[in-house]
Amino acid sequence: MKYKALIFDFEGTLVNFAWDKESAVREVKEMLGKHGIHADGSYAEIYNLISSEYPNLRDGIDRIYDKYDLLAFQKWRVKGEVYEVLPKIYGKKAVVSNVNGDLLRRALMEYGIAKFFYIVVGRKDVDLLKPSDAGIKLAIESLGVEREEVLFVGDSISDLLACRKAGIDIAVVEGENRIEELDADYKLTSLLDIFSLPVQGL
Repeated sequence: MKYKALIFDFEGTLVNFAWDKESAVREVKEMLGKHGIHADGSYAEIYNLISSEYPNLRDGIDRIYDKYDLLAFQKWRVKGEVYEVLPKIYGKKAVVSNVNGDLLRRALMEYGIAKFFYIVVGRKDVDLLKPSDAGIKLAIESLGVEREEVLFVGDSISDLLACRKAGIDIAVVEGENRIEELDADYKLTSLLDIFSLPVQGL
């Protein structure tokens, strides 16, 4: 069976990874500490914990993450093969990212690739970030396809875990995590390797 739709991660997949995770997490922990809350884990895991258990504090985390999104935006560069790959994939495509959804859509517009995506899902579009599968589920529903008809293209352990929860296959490229760290369905040396995968319309 061929995949009818592709969902792409953004940072580390379509652009280089430039988000300062360590500084963002440190700043969030300081903010939470003022409320007597101790939280461990990745930036996404902390966000999901607060979103679920202390939703009144989520706006504070969003403001911090928004700042680091903007700093990363200044350093993002589209991977060269993106402009070759996206126009040749005729099936429906989406982006699901932990980046602020508004900035994500702005970046895609500025890079000239927004037109290739049927739906874009970012932080604030769903309550939980990857490794939750909330964003992927929203994208699949909007694309109007079945789970087994979708392939996710990402670069991180969070992407992998989200896909496993959502029950969809994943192809990974080198980005936030090394390929060797990821037990993915497909391992790509670059996005050009998508052309060798069973994707409908190629």
